[in-house]
Amino acid sequence: MPKRLEYFFDYVSPFSYLADSQLPALAERTGAELCYRPFLLGGVMQSSGNSPPFSVPAKGRYVLLDAQRWAARYGLPLNPNSHFPINTVLPLRAALVLQRDGGFPAYHEAVFAAMWRDGLNVADPGVLRTLLEKLGIDAEHVFASCQEPEVKAALRGNTDEAVERGAFGAPTFFAGDQIFFGNDRLEFVEEALRR
Repeated sequence: MPKRLEYFFDYVSPFSYLADSQLPALAERTGAELCYRPFLLGGVMQSSGNSPPFSVPAKGRYVLLDAQRWAARYGLPLNPNSHFPINTVLPLRAALVLQRDGGFPAYHEAVFAAMWRDGLNVADPGVLRTLLEKLGIDAEHVFASCQEPEVKAALRGNTDEAVERGAFGAPTFFAGDQIFFGNDRLEFVEEALRR
């Protein structure tokens, strides 16, 4: 049976952005199938009883510093987004549409870059339209599809499933029945996939 790594993420999470940059190489090294699972971080936190780091000022300052350390280690640009926090329902639904209809990899990379490199409000339909059009993706089709009951249900389903399996934040990974939280646990993820 092939190894499978499930990656639950939200574009609002800087640590998902950081982890995302490392996952293709990790999957290649381990031979794992990488399964991208968009979910709503706010819903996960609410359902699990967690609270955002920025609700504790000292923790919020530390999280920003730590994210910058990891970005430097990975050689990634990471800029504070003045629109943060952002309601990412629309870009996450669009991700699900593009997983189904094609175009997800380029879109996924572009949304993370727009959010954490360029500081754009990816929840703004105008910003998202521009991003989609630059990728040659039919924005009208994507926006219409985002309203489909099955797309809405898929995002809720991913969120509920993650919580049921023990998630409390992003990014969350599952390698078989083992759960891992955070970009700083990728070494453990890799070890689990190699077993």
